[in-house]
Amino acid sequence: MRQVCLNSAREAIHSAIYMDFRSLALEEFLRAGGEIFVVAGAVRDAIALHYEGEGSGEPRDYDIAVAGVGRRLFDEVLSSLGRRNRHGGYLLKNPGFADWDVWLLEETIGLRKTGAAPNIENALRSFNLDCNAIALNLRTGLFLDAGAIEAIRKKRLGFAEGAICHSADTFAAKALLLHLRSDCVLSSDLRQFIADNLRLPALFHEMKKVFPNSAVLPRLSNSYSR
Repeated sequence: MRQVCLNSAREAIHSAIYMDFRSLALEEFLRAGGEIFVVAGAVRDAIALHYEGEGSGEPRDYDIAVAGVGRRLFDEVLSSLGRRNRHGGYLLKNPGFADWDVWLLEETIGLRKTGAAPNIENALRSFNLDCNAIALNLRTGLFLDAGAIEAIRKKRLGFAEGAICHSADTFAAKALLLHLRSDCVLSSDLRQFIADNLRLPALFHEMKKVFPNSAVLPRLSNSYSR
Protein backbone atom coordinates (compact mmCIF):
# COMPACT_ATOMS: atom_id res chain seq x y z
CA MET A 1 0.00 0.00 0.00
CA ARG A 2 1.12 3.54 -0.69
CA GLN A 3 1.03 6.66 1.43
CA VAL A 4 0.35 9.69 -0.74
CA CYS A 5 -0.24 13.40 -0.27
CA LEU A 6 -3.27 14.83 -2.10
CA ASN A 7 -3.59 18.38 -0.87
CA SER A 8 -6.86 19.40 -2.52
CA ALA A 9 -8.76 16.31 -1.46
CA ARG A 10 -7.30 16.51 2.05
CA GLU A 11 -8.35 20.13 2.45
CA ALA A 12 -11.87 19.41 1.21
CA ILE A 13 -12.33 16.56 3.69
CA HIS A 14 -10.74 18.50 6.54
CA SER A 15 -13.02 21.47 5.87
CA ALA A 16 -16.14 19.29 5.84
CA ILE A 17 -15.13 17.49 9.05
CA TYR A 18 -13.86 20.40 11.12
CA MET A 19 -16.64 22.87 10.30
CA ASP A 20 -18.99 20.47 12.12
CA PHE A 21 -19.49 20.34 15.90
CA ARG A 22 -19.14 16.55 15.74
CA SER A 23 -15.41 17.11 15.16
CA LEU A 24 -15.09 17.87 18.88
CA ALA A 25 -15.51 14.15 19.50
CA LEU A 26 -12.71 13.32 17.09
CA GLU A 27 -10.44 15.85 18.80
CA GLU A 28 -11.07 14.02 22.09
CA PHE A 29 -9.78 10.83 20.52
CA LEU A 30 -6.73 12.55 19.03
CA ARG A 31 -5.85 14.08 22.40
CA ALA A 32 -6.04 10.59 23.91
CA GLY A 33 -3.44 9.37 21.40
CA GLY A 34 -5.86 7.79 18.95
CA GLU A 35 -5.68 7.68 15.17
CA ILE A 36 -8.67 8.64 13.04
CA PHE A 37 -9.20 7.47 9.48
CA VAL A 38 -11.84 8.78 7.08
CA VAL A 39 -12.33 5.89 4.68
CA ALA A 40 -14.08 4.66 1.55
CA GLY A 41 -16.80 6.54 -0.32
CA ALA A 42 -16.36 10.12 0.91
CA VAL A 43 -12.61 9.93 0.29
CA ARG A 44 -13.15 8.34 -3.11
CA ASP A 45 -15.61 11.08 -4.10
CA ALA A 46 -13.30 13.89 -2.96
CA ILE A 47 -10.44 12.51 -5.05
CA ALA A 48 -12.72 12.01 -8.06
CA LEU A 49 -13.88 15.63 -7.88
CA HIS A 50 -10.59 17.38 -7.20
CA TYR A 51 -8.35 15.34 -9.49
CA GLU A 52 -10.65 13.98 -12.20
CA GLY A 53 -13.43 16.60 -12.23
CA GLU A 54 -16.01 13.89 -11.64
CA GLY A 55 -19.06 14.04 -9.37
CA SER A 56 -20.35 16.62 -6.92
CA GLY A 57 -17.99 15.92 -4.04
CA GLU A 58 -20.97 15.81 -1.67
CA PRO A 59 -20.92 12.38 -0.01
CA ARG A 60 -23.99 10.62 1.33
CA ASP A 61 -22.09 10.00 4.58
CA TYR A 62 -18.64 9.85 6.16
CA ASP A 63 -17.21 6.53 7.33
CA ILE A 64 -14.75 7.12 10.17
CA ALA A 65 -12.64 4.44 11.87
CA VAL A 66 -10.99 5.18 15.22
CA ALA A 67 -7.88 3.30 16.36
CA GLY A 68 -5.91 3.36 19.58
CA VAL A 69 -8.68 4.26 22.03
CA GLY A 70 -10.56 1.94 24.35
CA ARG A 71 -14.22 1.06 24.27
CA ARG A 72 -14.90 2.98 27.50
CA LEU A 73 -13.64 6.31 26.14
CA PHE A 74 -15.24 5.64 22.76
CA ASP A 75 -18.66 5.18 24.37
CA GLU A 76 -18.24 8.08 26.79
CA VAL A 77 -17.49 10.51 23.97
CA LEU A 78 -20.08 9.34 21.44
CA SER A 79 -23.06 8.06 23.42
CA SER A 80 -24.52 11.55 23.85
CA LEU A 81 -24.02 12.49 20.20
CA GLY A 82 -25.70 9.63 18.35
CA ARG A 83 -27.23 6.21 18.49
CA ARG A 84 -25.41 2.92 18.70
CA ASN A 85 -25.75 0.65 15.67
CA ARG A 86 -25.89 -3.13 15.63
CA HIS A 87 -22.18 -3.40 14.86
CA GLY A 88 -21.03 -1.45 17.92
CA GLY A 89 -20.34 1.88 16.22
CA TYR A 90 -22.36 5.09 16.31
CA LEU A 91 -24.46 6.91 13.75
CA LEU A 92 -24.00 10.66 14.29
CA LYS A 93 -26.48 12.99 12.63
CA ASN A 94 -26.44 16.76 12.20
CA PRO A 95 -29.33 18.30 10.22
CA GLY A 96 -28.13 19.81 6.97
CA PHE A 97 -24.91 17.81 6.98
CA ALA A 98 -23.92 14.32 5.87
CA ASP A 99 -24.28 11.54 8.44
CA TRP A 100 -21.19 10.16 10.16
CA ASP A 101 -20.74 6.44 10.79
CA VAL A 102 -18.01 6.09 13.45
CA TRP A 103 -16.61 2.80 14.75
CA LEU A 104 -13.54 1.31 16.42
CA LEU A 105 -11.09 0.10 13.79
CA GLU A 106 -10.72 -3.32 15.40
CA GLU A 107 -14.48 -3.78 15.12
CA THR A 108 -14.51 -3.31 11.34
CA ILE A 109 -16.95 -5.93 10.10
CA GLY A 110 -14.54 -7.58 7.68
CA LEU A 111 -11.85 -7.93 10.33
CA ARG A 112 -14.27 -9.46 12.81
CA LYS A 113 -15.65 -11.90 10.25
CA THR A 114 -12.27 -13.07 9.00
CA GLY A 115 -10.09 -12.76 12.10
CA ALA A 116 -7.58 -10.61 10.21
CA ALA A 117 -5.18 -8.46 12.25
CA PRO A 118 -6.85 -5.19 13.33
CA ASN A 119 -4.92 -2.56 11.38
CA ILE A 120 -5.90 0.03 8.80
CA GLU A 121 -4.23 -1.87 5.96
CA ASN A 122 -6.37 -4.96 6.57
CA ALA A 123 -9.46 -2.83 7.12
CA LEU A 124 -9.04 -1.37 3.63
CA ARG A 125 -8.47 -4.82 2.15
CA SER A 126 -11.68 -5.98 3.81
CA PHE A 127 -13.62 -3.35 1.84
CA ASN A 128 -13.01 -5.63 -1.17
CA LEU A 129 -13.63 -3.00 -3.88
CA ASP A 130 -10.53 -1.11 -5.00
CA CYS A 131 -12.30 2.24 -5.40
CA ASN A 132 -13.20 2.18 -1.68
CA ALA A 133 -9.83 0.95 -0.43
CA ILE A 134 -8.47 4.32 0.65
CA ALA A 135 -8.15 6.20 3.94
CA LEU A 136 -7.21 9.70 5.05
CA ASN A 137 -5.33 9.80 8.35
CA LEU A 138 -6.60 12.97 10.01
CA ARG A 139 -3.52 13.24 12.24
CA THR A 140 -0.90 13.04 9.45
CA GLY A 141 -2.95 14.33 6.50
CA LEU A 142 -1.70 11.43 4.38
CA PHE A 143 -3.79 9.02 2.32
CA LEU A 144 -3.25 5.25 2.45
CA ASP A 145 -4.15 3.77 -0.93
CA ALA A 146 -4.84 0.12 -1.77
CA GLY A 147 -5.78 0.68 -5.40
CA ALA A 148 -8.43 3.40 -5.21
CA ILE A 149 -6.50 6.17 -6.96
CA GLU A 150 -5.81 4.04 -10.03
CA ALA A 151 -9.41 2.78 -10.07
CA ILE A 152 -10.70 6.37 -9.98
CA ARG A 153 -8.28 7.52 -12.68
CA LYS A 154 -9.10 4.62 -15.00
CA LYS A 155 -12.84 4.62 -14.14
CA ARG A 156 -12.65 0.90 -13.50
CA LEU A 157 -14.04 -1.19 -10.64
CA GLY A 158 -12.09 -4.20 -9.43
CA PHE A 159 -10.79 -5.82 -6.27
CA ALA A 160 -8.58 -4.06 -3.73
CA GLU A 161 -4.95 -5.09 -3.52
CA GLY A 162 -4.81 -8.25 -1.40
CA ALA A 163 -8.58 -8.13 -0.84
CA ILE A 164 -9.79 -9.93 2.28
CA CYS A 165 -12.98 -11.37 0.84
CA HIS A 166 -16.09 -11.95 2.92
CA SER A 167 -19.86 -11.39 2.62
CA ALA A 168 -19.80 -12.16 -1.10
CA ASP A 169 -23.49 -11.36 -1.68
CA THR A 170 -23.16 -7.94 -0.02
CA PHE A 171 -20.10 -6.96 -2.04
CA ALA A 172 -21.59 -8.24 -5.27
CA ALA A 173 -24.56 -5.93 -4.64
CA LYS A 174 -22.33 -2.98 -3.68
CA ALA A 175 -20.25 -3.45 -6.81
CA LEU A 176 -23.23 -3.65 -9.14
CA LEU A 177 -24.93 -0.59 -7.63
CA LEU A 178 -21.75 1.45 -7.85
CA HIS A 179 -21.35 0.38 -11.46
CA LEU A 180 -24.92 1.43 -12.25
CA ARG A 181 -24.48 4.82 -10.54
CA SER A 182 -21.23 5.66 -12.31
CA ASP A 183 -19.61 5.40 -15.71
CA CYS A 184 -16.98 3.00 -14.35
CA VAL A 185 -16.44 -0.32 -16.09
CA LEU A 186 -16.16 -3.61 -14.21
CA SER A 187 -12.99 -5.65 -14.33
CA SER A 188 -13.53 -9.14 -15.74
CA ASP A 189 -12.96 -10.84 -12.38
CA LEU A 190 -15.38 -8.50 -10.59
CA ARG A 191 -17.99 -9.01 -13.31
CA GLN A 192 -17.72 -12.77 -12.81
CA PHE A 193 -17.86 -12.32 -9.03
CA ILE A 194 -21.14 -10.41 -9.36
CA ALA A 195 -22.61 -13.03 -11.67
CA ASP A 196 -21.67 -15.79 -9.21
CA ASN A 197 -22.69 -14.11 -5.96
CA LEU A 198 -25.46 -11.56 -6.51
CA ARG A 199 -28.60 -12.34 -4.50
CA LEU A 200 -31.75 -10.24 -4.50
CA PRO A 201 -32.12 -9.91 -0.69
CA ALA A 202 -28.64 -8.38 -0.44
CA LEU A 203 -29.30 -6.22 -3.48
CA PHE A 204 -32.53 -4.84 -1.99
CA HIS A 205 -30.77 -4.16 1.31
CA GLU A 206 -27.90 -2.24 -0.29
CA MET A 207 -30.24 -0.45 -2.69
CA LYS A 208 -32.19 1.03 0.23
CA LYS A 209 -28.99 2.71 1.43
CA VAL A 210 -28.25 4.21 -1.99
CA PHE A 211 -31.82 4.98 -3.09
CA PRO A 212 -33.66 5.43 0.25
CA ASN A 213 -36.71 7.06 -1.35
CA SER A 214 -37.15 4.60 -4.18
CA ALA A 215 -39.19 1.41 -4.11
CA VAL A 216 -38.06 0.39 -7.59
CA LEU A 217 -34.85 -1.45 -8.33
CA PRO A 218 -32.55 0.03 -10.92
CA ARG A 219 -32.83 -1.85 -14.20
CA LEU A 220 -30.77 -5.01 -14.00
CA SER A 221 -29.50 -7.35 -16.64
CA ASN A 222 -31.01 -10.83 -16.46
CA SER A 223 -27.44 -12.13 -16.39
CA TYR A 224 -27.02 -10.55 -12.93
CA SER A 225 -30.36 -11.03 -11.13
CA ARG A 226 -31.26 -14.22 -9.27
